[in-house]
Amino acid sequence: MALSTFEYSKSWRSAQDFPSYEENEERVRDDMQCLFDEVRDALNRLVGELKAENLPFAPTAEIDASTLQNALELLQAQISGAAIGQLPNASVTTEKLAELAVTGAKLAELAVTSAKLAHGAVTEEKIAAAAVSEAKLADGAVTAGKLADGAVSAAKLAGGLLDGKADLEGGKVRASQLSLERVGVSGSRELQLSDEGKLLSCASDSAIVLTVPKNSDAAFPVGTEITVFRAGSGGVTIAAAEGVTICAPGASRAIGARYSTLRLKKWDANTWTLEGEGLAPAGYLDNFSAGLAPAGAIRLTQGVHIFASEAQLPSPGVAGRIFLVAAE
Repeated sequence: MALSTFEYSKSWRSAQDFPSYEENEERVRDDMQCLFDEVRDALNRLVGELKAENLPFAPTAEIDASTLQNALELLQAQISGAAIGQLPNASVTTEKLAELAVTGAKLAELAVTSAKLAHGAVTEEKIAAAAVSEAKLADGAVTAGKLADGAVSAAKLAGGLLDGKADLEGGKVRASQLSLERVGVSGSRELQLSDEGKLLSCASDSAIVLTVPKNSDAAFPVGTEITVFRAGSGGVTIAAAEGVTICAPGASRAIGARYSTLRLKKWDANTWTLEGEGLAPAGYLDNFSAGLAPAGAIRLTQGVHIFASEAQLPSPGVAGRIFLVAAE
């Protein structure tokens, strides 16, 4: 219903409506009162018709309405929809965010989801330092398409999120961070959970035995790899605790030559594999020297290898015997 217009029922310019001379004064007063009453009634009617539903509205790109009432209802719905958790999909764009408008205090937990963000909406300028924490993001909310180039920097992430993480240079992990962390070992001991992914550098003049513990004693994740390096002159042997199986190409569990390495890998709860170029042959004897002896010789069975620091063996084709003396 549109607003009604007002028109007088009589005109002062009409001689018929208002003769130039009226002998009856009461008639003149009635004519004047009639006009005043028409104005009064028109104003009262206008007051009753001044409602939003009667006022016209020119539609806009955001509000498609023909009356002020409809326009207000649409605007109210949009305002209500702007509450956290009720944002229309892709409604948050770069233009909608003021500088540093997004802070940790402004976001409810899991309020930001992938569907709520327009592509490229999150830029470095729009995020206050440490505003984005793990609790503020829904699973899968942040994708490559949602982030502008350079938007995520160390300063923009909540403290601790990058602790222990590798640094990237040119999209690659720094060379210095690709190498294994070295842990010094000077005596026999069991493997510890802290050894996971490390290089155990065994440096001793005495023999070292590294024992792989049961899963119930040290629950290494399946797939754990531990590298063992023989840095000293003392031999290094890998032993299995009761209930643990170590699978290797041969029977040996020792590192053959100095400056060689072996790699342990957890295959199952109590099953590990042992491999590497440093794996000694079966029957390996270390730290011995050999020399000629007239008597008291021992017989070496097939498969026994001797690594002698000083060899005094007979020439090929010459009969002779050897004896074993522990090296000092």
